[in-house]
Amino acid sequence: MTTHIQAIREPKTILLTWNPKKWAWEDLDEMVQEVKDHGSCLDQWSVGRSKDINPGDRFYLLHLGIEPRGIIGSGWIISEPESKPHWDGSERSTLYVDVEYDRLFKPDQFILHIGKLRSEMPDQHWIPQSSGTFLRSMYLAKLDHIWANIHASDQPLASETPTDFLEGTAYTVRMTRYERDPRNRSTCISHHGTACTVCEFDFKERYGSLGAGFIHVHHLNPLAATRKAHVIDPIHDMVPVCPNCHAMLHRKKPLLSIDELRAIMKK
Repeated sequence: MTTHIQAIREPKTILLTWNPKKWAWEDLDEMVQEVKDHGSCLDQWSVGRSKDINPGDRFYLLHLGIEPRGIIGSGWIISEPESKPHWDGSERSTLYVDVEYDRLFKPDQFILHIGKLRSEMPDQHWIPQSSGTFLRSMYLAKLDHIWANIHASDQPLASETPTDFLEGTAYTVRMTRYERDPRNRSTCISHHGTACTVCEFDFKERYGSLGAGFIHVHHLNPLAATRKAHVIDPIHDMVPVCPNCHAMLHRKKPLLSIDELRAIMKK
């Protein structure tokens, strides 16, 4: 008897594009604020003709057309592509996916400039004509690392004692700001380490110094589900996970638990 084994598709990273010369994003300010206040925001985006996109894929949003050009947002694909009327109002149709932002900025507020992208990842095409281009696999970990660490304010404050911190609302720690508290990530990693909680993959062991310290952090109870300010216990409410397992945890709604994903992998 012949046994057919179906290959598991690896999650991909898609580059979405926004050109303000072609389309005015009228509620951008409100969506940026929602991501700051709640940690995420839902949206729908055109992906051109790209069909090989699945829930759980990562995306980065490129601001093109006018300066400054570069990445202004990131998040996760949460639906399969669906054909709908084109956003330009013509009789054409195009494919759309639902997305969930985990970071979003106005171009004049913050941008990972295209010059740095070209310098760090020269073999990638950074000014595609439309959305739906895939990031080259050799750059997946590198772009995640650069994007996650691009803000000076993302670094933990050395004088703070690890404890429970408030997320999703205004608070004062030398300054007032609205966003995820980076100290939670730092405390989570300090306690749990940088190996994936699900599959135990360690980037430093695989990539050496390039992978040192790199890991995603997963909220066991998504910030977006709470929709209000709440106290986070970074040791019990957050766990380190690799990008692949992180994508798989988000592949279903409600999210898979760590134990559920481990059970799937054992099968």
